[in-house]
Amino acid sequence: MLPEEKEACQSLLRQLLQEEEQLHAENRRRIRAGIRCLIWIPMIFLGLLFLTESEKAIFLVLWVVSLFIISSYLIYIEYIDFQSQEKMRRISDQNQVQNEALIGADIEAFEDTVNELLHQIDVKKAEKRQKMQQLLKGSNQL
Repeated sequence: MLPEEKEACQSLLRQLLQEEEQLHAENRRRIRAGIRCLIWIPMIFLGLLFLTESEKAIFLVLWVVSLFIISSYLIYIEYIDFQSQEKMRRISDQNQVQNEALIGADIEAFEDTVNELLHQIDVKKAEKRQKMQQLLKGSNQL
């Protein structure tokens, strides 16, 4: 291969890698927007459910359908991003391109926080259950 052709190929590869990085950054923004929608849209439906006197089942159905649509969107974005990173790895024939999670490395910290909150909820439930059992035993003794 001629030096000019080799340099042109390397330039094309750098440009391709740069475009893939831009696409990855855009996908991260899309994921953040999707997660915000996953939080806010159910809140809106919940607010409408309590503020209106209309049929409650309609809001429930809309809420569930919106969750499925947003979840599908998030899965699609993650899949597209993963596929583009795999293609870049195959094209470059190197390990320059590493699959990077869209959500980020903080997902383990988030998972730990959620697990801790669930543990605290379980502890509080157990305490309330014990109090109720003590109250029931006290009322049975009377």
